[in-house]
Amino acid sequence: MPSIDVSRDGVRVDGVLVDAQSVRALTEVFGSPRTLSPNGSTTWVVWDDVGVRVSTKDGEVATGVYVTVATDARSESKRDEAARLYRPSGVYTGAFTIEGQPPIAAAPDAELRKAYLMLRFRVGDWEFVLLLNTTELQELHAMEARERFARAQTDELADMVRSAQAPVTEIIASHKPVLPVKKPSGKWKLPVPDEQTLSLKSFPFRLAILNELMFVQRVLGPRFNVYDFAQDRGAKNFDPDEYYDTMIPSVRAWLRGYPIPARVAGKVEQLVLDGGNEIYAQLIPRWDGEDNSFDITTITDHDLEPFTNLRRVEDIGGFLGVRARRALERRGVHVDGAD
Repeated sequence: MPSIDVSRDGVRVDGVLVDAQSVRALTEVFGSPRTLSPNGSTTWVVWDDVGVRVSTKDGEVATGVYVTVATDARSESKRDEAARLYRPSGVYTGAFTIEGQPPIAAAPDAELRKAYLMLRFRVGDWEFVLLLNTTELQELHAMEARERFARAQTDELADMVRSAQAPVTEIIASHKPVLPVKKPSGKWKLPVPDEQTLSLKSFPFRLAILNELMFVQRVLGPRFNVYDFAQDRGAKNFDPDEYYDTMIPSVRAWLRGYPIPARVAGKVEQLVLDGGNEIYAQLIPRWDGEDNSFDITTITDHDLEPFTNLRRVEDIGGFLGVRARRALERRGVHVDGAD
């Protein structure tokens, strides 16, 4: 297995500088990969035998390099078969270093002192996320938040991580130069409605409606793009990928506040609930479908009343709860998919 070192100068595999942002260059090093169908705006390219995968938006430029360095039985047991497809079947067994140091040694002390699910830090233009091993660090993950906060004032948590045999399960390296701050263009200022708008109480149901009208039919605009939105906020600019598997608060607020004109409700004749829906990738760009972030547990008659032409819901991803499904069926909506 080749050695990998990431430094300010770039990525070296067995001492040879490699363009880690090029899927083609990585293929020349690791061999032919397995390429998955796009999941929202992201396509995954996986080298199973090496334990490496990359995320890409166009199939050519890698936005992040993920290296699986150990197994985590607790996390693995929670993944379904669909989620496992996005991960390499093998584990990287070579030496992975950051500026010549083991990953934990490269992590700043301040980050180690507050260790919990992951460690995040930068080296030059590279950002690193080290996902911690919940199996080896069971004591750490069993702590209440208050206890972790108290111990974060000392080196106790850092010592737990340092003493573990395999504290890290996956290393994510992303090349992210610090960009100059520009004034917001105003493109993503929420529209001010001059007509009647829909009031939808269920946020996951609102997302399903917005996905249909904004991303499928494209009758609403501007068509939301989280990466453009994130870089058009002036001093409040952010990197969406830093949220990893967490919903981005400012995006949630924008989508919740977006005024949906009542006049377009009649255009909704069917809804497709699928983990690959574009709107989910806007809220959690690296979401892999492993949690219930977008489950529709209930739908009120108030939410359903405007959609008089809704006749079919395809629940491909198993998003509908029992009560939501019954509410749809009571209104004569045919529901296909998971039950």
